[in-house]
Amino acid sequence: MWVFHGSADDTIDVAESRRMVAALRKAGGTVRYTEYAGVGHNAWDGAYRELDFFPWLLAHRLPAGAQAAH
Repeated sequence: MWVFHGSADDTIDVAESRRMVAALRKAGGTVRYTEYAGVGHNAWDGAYRELDFFPWLLAHRLPAGAQAAH
């Protein structure tokens, strides 16, 4: 999982992403966290500019025979 959040988000408090990432890591999950200083709710702009984003995204696949949750 890769989580992106703006530190100045006034829609969803950045503390929520920080807590979620910490809980996932504590449970043994592999999480990449990127927080953009001074950015509001539109952290996706920065995410799409990350050089590693699309290669990282396209490198992930469901195991053979697995079904996506609906």
